[in-house]
Amino acid sequence: MTTEAPGGAWKRTAVLFFGHLVNDGYGEFLAPLLPLLIKRLDLSLAMAGLLGTLRIVVNSLTQPALGLLVDRMERPLLAVIGPALTVVAMSLIGLAPNYAVLALLMIVCGLGTALFHPAAATYVGRGTGRNRGLLMAFFSSGGTFGASLAPILIVPFVVAFGFERTPWLALPGLVAVFLIGAVLMRARVDPRRPAGGSSASPREGRLRIPRRFAALWAAIVIRSLAGTAFSYFMAVLITTLGGSPFVAAAGLSTYWFAGAAGEYAAGHLSDRHGRKIVLFWTMLLATPFLLAFLYGPRILHLPFLAAAGLFIYASNPVGVVAAQECLPGRTGLVTGLVMGFAWGIGGLSLSPLGRLGDLYGLVPVMTGVALLPLVSALLVLFYREEREKVPSCEA
Repeated sequence: MTTEAPGGAWKRTAVLFFGHLVNDGYGEFLAPLLPLLIKRLDLSLAMAGLLGTLRIVVNSLTQPALGLLVDRMERPLLAVIGPALTVVAMSLIGLAPNYAVLALLMIVCGLGTALFHPAAATYVGRGTGRNRGLLMAFFSSGGTFGASLAPILIVPFVVAFGFERTPWLALPGLVAVFLIGAVLMRARVDPRRPAGGSSASPREGRLRIPRRFAALWAAIVIRSLAGTAFSYFMAVLITTLGGSPFVAAAGLSTYWFAGAAGEYAAGHLSDRHGRKIVLFWTMLLATPFLLAFLYGPRILHLPFLAAAGLFIYASNPVGVVAAQECLPGRTGLVTGLVMGFAWGIGGLSLSPLGRLGDLYGLVPVMTGVALLPLVSALLVLFYREEREKVPSCEA
């Protein structure tokens, strides 16, 4: 039986937090650059949306299969190769001479993210039952915090030095990935042993999906659709409402930074009060602030964005842990289904939403999207949580 020194879970998660920061920080270069790329390559909103769809769909379609691979064998290298692909692909974005090359880079980036998330989240999932929500929240907030840094780094860089200099950004990213890999390879642990002392093995018995997992998964899918759409089109929305690319970058960073804080706080609260109640209230409260951003006073844009980001991202780690607790011993598969496939369905909406934005305007379209977290909150009511020791979701 694999044992772990005290504090080992936190040390390992800290490394993976940094890996998540690098992967998602570079992975989110596209959204803040959209207003500039739309002008540079003469893109419609539908074409711009398709770029995001390609990245997220490749990610979502491959994550469940890679999650099964992670469940069957220890693969710390997947948590290193993934961010490396993301760093290289997104650093080359400035050299893309046309839409087709840009689309290819998004596909490579999607594959890199698909490699990273199941492998990394599986290691995090080995935390003890008492603090699994907090550990997953810490890991998840690393990605959102990295995303919050992307706009305030990439937009000033491109404005100051031009698109042709973006490949230089690969150097610090690859150095960071190398250091992360060195630490992970020295601290290899068995990610197959589930948290909470369960001895379930992914090879033992048939895969059995609990009924209540369906309501949880559907709630995560719909919330993810809203979160993905707003984060992707946020910079375009802000420029449409009269802001400059710099204001758009600041708004997007505020949205993601508050989201990282929300993830961490929600993970802690879910360990104390349960997953269901945290999921319900965070999803419910996201809608009012999204609508306030769209129609409220422009001077309050940043506070509204901060509140919206805090609530809409808070459910990310809580949903992942709740899903992992539904299927103990299948953390890689569950992570692929939730962090990959569920969020990928949200990515499928980007191109259709962009097309609707071309036809009717982006603000009216995003008004409808802002109502989706309410639907997620209602679906969470059908998710039954058991809180004896480590919460269980047995059918």
